[in-house]
Amino acid sequence: MRSKFSFVPWITGSVALIVYLICLPLAVVERPRHEQLFALPPKLLRIVAFQFKEAAADMSFLNASVFLGGTTPQHDTRRYLPQQYSWMYNTLKNSVALDPYFLDPYYLMNSALIWDRYKQDEVNELIAKGADKRTWDSLLPFYAGFNYYYFLNNADKSFTYLTEASKRSGGNPFYDSLAARVAYKANKTEFAISYLENQIQQADLHGQRGKTRDLERRLEVLKAIRRIEIAAESYRKLFGKPPGTVSELIKSSLLLSLPSDPYGGSFYIDQDGSIKTTSNMTSVKKEK
Repeated sequence: MRSKFSFVPWITGSVALIVYLICLPLAVVERPRHEQLFALPPKLLRIVAFQFKEAAADMSFLNASVFLGGTTPQHDTRRYLPQQYSWMYNTLKNSVALDPYFLDPYYLMNSALIWDRYKQDEVNELIAKGADKRTWDSLLPFYAGFNYYYFLNNADKSFTYLTEASKRSGGNPFYDSLAARVAYKANKTEFAISYLENQIQQADLHGQRGKTRDLERRLEVLKAIRRIEIAAESYRKLFGKPPGTVSELIKSSLLLSLPSDPYGGSFYIDQDGSIKTTSNMTSVKKEK
């Protein structure tokens, strides 16, 4: 008798999961006012899914993907309705809760939610957790690092995830360049210099010096910026006020000469006192 009843939880969970997965897309397409009814909390869904968590994660992602492919944003704003964003968020959140190693939901939430500026903090937190789970993957830490910098204005977390992306990719020059830029923007020029020097050294040790050309140019720019920063700090201590231009540093003999920018730009002191270059560390196109 006991063996018969042992199947009851398994059968009940399977039936509940099937009903949920069937009703989920129907709620979105046919009854949008009832979308939230079928967005079960992740903890409850994990219980309902029982041993079929991966299959339920696939289905949740598929429902969100089909919905995006078959739904037209509002013509005036080019955005979806708030309840539609909410349903997509909850559905993709369920998918990664059921299977945190499943890459596709993270990609979809990054493209459909982050760039539409919906719950960016919460969505990027899910992406960051996915990066922590998928320890072999360099894409998710790149997504998390980029979003922390570009959308969320958190340079410290951005640098952490971008350097992790570089580490996992075996020293991707693009990730290294972006990480150095983030450190510089966060007024951590010395830190950015040390990081790039280390990455170039590691590339040398692994016989990949040919891939570091852009890193070396960026390192040269950062070292020039640091020279000007040190001169500006000395000027402030000497005269009790910040310098207005780089030329003032040269006239006061605190800077022997104007450093050159290998990207073709010119260094200047911004209104906030930071040292910048007109190239923004990208090659300047010469006018014909």
